[in-house]
Amino acid sequence: MSIRTSMAWTFSEQTLQQALQLAAAVVIARLLTPDELGVFALALSASAVLTALRTFGVGNYLIREADLTLDKIRSAFGVMLVVSWTLGLLLVLGRDAIAALYERPGIADVMTLLALNFLVAPFGAPAAALLTRSMRFRTLHNIGLTGTAAGTLVSISLAYAGYSYFALAWGLLTTSCIHALLSMLVMPRYALILPSFSHWRDITRFGGLLSLSSLIGTLNSEGVRFILGWFATPAGLAQFNRAAQVPNVFRQGIFHPIARVLTPAWSEDIRAGRSIALAAENLVAVNTVLVWPVFLALSFVAEPFIALVFGPNWGPAGEIFPWVLLSQAIVAALPQPEQILVPHGRPGRILLVRALAAVFSVAAAIFAASISLEAFAISRVFAAAFLIVLTYFAIREIVDFQPWRIAARYLRSACVAVMAALPAAFFHFSGRDSMTLLELLVIVTACAALWLLGIALTRHFVWGELQMVARKALGS
Repeated sequence: MSIRTSMAWTFSEQTLQQALQLAAAVVIARLLTPDELGVFALALSASAVLTALRTFGVGNYLIREADLTLDKIRSAFGVMLVVSWTLGLLLVLGRDAIAALYERPGIADVMTLLALNFLVAPFGAPAAALLTRSMRFRTLHNIGLTGTAAGTLVSISLAYAGYSYFALAWGLLTTSCIHALLSMLVMPRYALILPSFSHWRDITRFGGLLSLSSLIGTLNSEGVRFILGWFATPAGLAQFNRAAQVPNVFRQGIFHPIARVLTPAWSEDIRAGRSIALAAENLVAVNTVLVWPVFLALSFVAEPFIALVFGPNWGPAGEIFPWVLLSQAIVAALPQPEQILVPHGRPGRILLVRALAAVFSVAAAIFAASISLEAFAISRVFAAAFLIVLTYFAIREIVDFQPWRIAARYLRSACVAVMAALPAAFFHFSGRDSMTLLELLVIVTACAALWLLGIALTRHFVWGELQMVARKALGS
């Protein structure tokens, strides 16, 4: 399967998954209170810290390993089994301490359900990694979408039935079970393999630094939420999570599919001695022209958008929404360090970037969270800018970025963003403090039309890609 076709399937999977999750969030925001969602968010943050270590970099090992044998696959499964089950046990043992810290007994019960994901996940992980290695993204699309749809349905149904924050935990567990089951059914040869540890040293040597980097990154992202929950309340944390949800869904809908495809593709290029500099610059062009216009337009209609989509209970989320959008827009300015450094085999450099970024981010969060929710949101902007600076210095010599070419891509994307955001800006300066669904649809349509006009007028890289897709679709 070609890179463009692989990305099409991966984007489809991510877009449909995020659409389902966003629709579920809209419904659940009206079924559960901010305090209930805050309790789940705290439990999920504790789980996410350990989830970062769960696969121990084994997926990337299976994707990058040149001489892959059944014994190495069995060893990878054995390492994942031991690590994941151990972390799940730690989550169960630590549940009461976390619940006591925030004086919310419900956190412990939710963490128990979340720990079951650690029991299930290893069984489908080798098959999923091998599907990625062989670029079978159509199959992965169907597996991912089926699992997400089932988990979403379970969450909404249980929330409606009055299961409070447990509804979300049962939904995640349903998704994990279906992902594992379908992955094994698609690749039955690797469904019931016996674990082995004959190659555990090679696997842990490769995955150790990556896992530590992932852990630090997760400690950063989830740790700052714990800090906010400590200085504020679970409801305040839920307000921030609600403000971050829309940009997270959109940005991850772009970054995650690209990373899934480019990791195996770029690893092959580098093994063959081919440079990925131009491809990385094109990636910057794609990220910025997709993210910046949307986030700029949303910043103009922040409060009425949040109130319309999630309801009047989420007013504080609307107030901090522009700051969250700005922080996420900054992160889109360069590839994630893992996208460049993993294919080049530089896990140590990834660790350094993530560690320095985490120290700055946590320090800024502690200072800002003690002031106010808005100050905390502003601190995320400075943390994002610091990460981008670190990333630039970490990758510039490896991919041989040409600053003038990067600047030209930024300029084109910025011009497109300004043009596309004009309808939202017009609504903002009209003085309206609320909007209807029809007005939102009109703004979205107008922004999309101006975005297309903008990429055409600026001769943006994405314009050429769209023309190529159109010609292929028309058979010309």
